[in-house]
Amino acid sequence: MTLNGRVAVVTGGARGIGRAYAEGLAAEGASVVVADIDQAAAEATAKELRAAGRSVIGLPVDISSRESTLALADAVRAEYGAAHVLVNNAALFHSMKQQPLLEQDFDYWRTMFAVNVDGALLMAQAFAPLLIEAGWGRIVNQTSTAAFLGGGRVYAVTKLALVGLTQGLANEMGDWGITVNAIAPGPTETEALRSVTPEAVIGALTSRMAIKRMGRPEDMVGPLLFLCSDAASWVTGQVLVVDGGTVKLM
Repeated sequence: MTLNGRVAVVTGGARGIGRAYAEGLAAEGASVVVADIDQAAAEATAKELRAAGRSVIGLPVDISSRESTLALADAVRAEYGAAHVLVNNAALFHSMKQQPLLEQDFDYWRTMFAVNVDGALLMAQAFAPLLIEAGWGRIVNQTSTAAFLGGGRVYAVTKLALVGLTQGLANEMGDWGITVNAIAPGPTETEALRSVTPEAVIGALTSRMAIKRMGRPEDMVGPLLFLCSDAASWVTGQVLVVDGGTVKLM
């Protein structure tokens, strides 16, 4: 699943699963752009990965802003002249508000959609010209098993909407041989998850899994590399659920 000569952009790449994605792509030979709203964190992560011999740079982006996503695409073009892989990993999750839909603050609803759904669309629009010009491309969106578990919160709704966006983009990008898929992680051991999920809830979740442990960021890397490789050239519009057997048991 080598990615030698490819350029990959990972949003939300400074921490958690995004960082694992960046490291995994770089280990397979890709030049990786760690794109994050926290510029200092993006640059720090890139520096650490470069110290391990990887080809990685850090760049800032606010994925909810068209201007920012276009500026990122211009910066990648200037640095590498191309892009081949886009991983839409960034989302509002850390310290998110947990409100029933009937009590949902609408401004917060709009903010969640602006990042979790609109951000993926804006990034796809910004980078589609580079992928098309390269003649080879992969887009992988990060959804969640929350989309399928009927959680009744805005985060779950945004992640289900992202499934629809994935399928729509797959139909459009297929004309150029570019695949668009999604990964749906189950509960994964990250700082972000611990910030919003009580220990008792985590215990209840893991007890229902076929593999009774929390996911780890590195559990997502193999599925990502497959979807980004030539081995998955005829796989598009799909959601790969990586969750220790949670969804199939519900």
